[in-house]
Amino acid sequence: MNKTSYSSIMLKNVAYKSYVNVGIDDMEEVFQDFVKSCMDRDAEPVGDLTYAITHINQQKQMNVFVCIPVSKGFLPDDELGFRSYFTLNKMLHGRIVTDNFIEDEIALLEEMNQFAEENNLTFVSPYYHTLKTNYKGTHAWIDVKAKVCEKESKF
Repeated sequence: MNKTSYSSIMLKNVAYKSYVNVGIDDMEEVFQDFVKSCMDRDAEPVGDLTYAITHINQQKQMNVFVCIPVSKGFLPDDELGFRSYFTLNKMLHGRIVTDNFIEDEIALLEEMNQFAEENNLTFVSPYYHTLKTNYKGTHAWIDVKAKVCEKESKF
């Protein structure tokens, strides 16, 4: 985790969609459906896919927000949204670089939570996961970021 400075997410020409009641085993299908929806609108992905899990219910079904920069704008509809810009700043930032995603994510989130507690910070966003690729176009690492702000003083 980067403990020396904040990070940000700054994207332009952003396609986005929220999926409801997604199982953990369905995530790859969600990403494929999302990219297909972009391509169906001739809006080719030109950056890294970012997602945030915004809710998990007792049956371990998730609500997932997915976004990606695309080659051109399009009219949003009920299936796929579009924003000119998507920006979040003052974010804690960590990176998962191994194939042990679940264990490494748990350790990273615990480290981020401990850092926030020690520095009087509170999380004001979900954890955003950006799937980064290397020059070969294959998965290389996952950046994990969450927006924070200082807790209000009680005095």
